[in-house]
Amino acid sequence: MNNRLIGDAGEYLVAYHLSRRGIAVALMNNGTKGVDLLVTDDGQHVASIQVKASQGKTQPRQWIVGKNQPRASENFFYIFCNIWIELDKTPEIFIVPSDDVKTAVKWESKVPLFKITPDNEGKYLNNWKAITDIFITS
Repeated sequence: MNNRLIGDAGEYLVAYHLSRRGIAVALMNNGTKGVDLLVTDDGQHVASIQVKASQGKTQPRQWIVGKNQPRASENFFYIFCNIWIELDKTPEIFIVPSDDVKTAVKWESKVPLFKITPDNEGKYLNNWKAITDIFITS
């Protein structure tokens, strides 16, 4: 698959999972900088998501995040999708708060990367609660 199709697959995969959780998802236009999805429960609460997808073959799992540090916000997330080459393997989805990405990436690198390691995998793998908690109101 080419990179554009892998990216599209990642965005649709994330939209599917959020929709299943009762959260409305709007896919942004191609070329929108820094945000791929806007999500809301009722229009009062909104979160923005940057999806990074790759077609995994081996470890380590890592994604290029771009040259610019994100403006960290409690309502801004990166979702990293590892879409395996083998069609029968379930994709891995890692939900990471933008502040974690901002502090973990070596932004001065020629190619800034976010890496999933055995140390942080459990914290981020299928961590949908990080997003759904935004929409819990009392």
